[in-house]
Amino acid sequence: MNFFKHVKKPDKKKEEEFKERMKEENLEKHDRLAMFLSAFLTIILPCLLILCIICILAMLIFGVL
Repeated sequence: MNFFKHVKKPDKKKEEEFKERMKEENLEKHDRLAMFLSAFLTIILPCLLILCIICILAMLIFGVL
């Protein structure tokens, strides 16, 4: 449980400042789409590919394919 001792708790003041800065940022509709697509390409797609590879390897090992 040493991990939880090293993790810092978020400071309420800094969290409120961050929320205020995010409200002040004027993101356009296309900016949100670009952020969603970049998150999809960098996080979700590689995870799905890794899971597919693991499944295919398991199927090869157990003789399903």
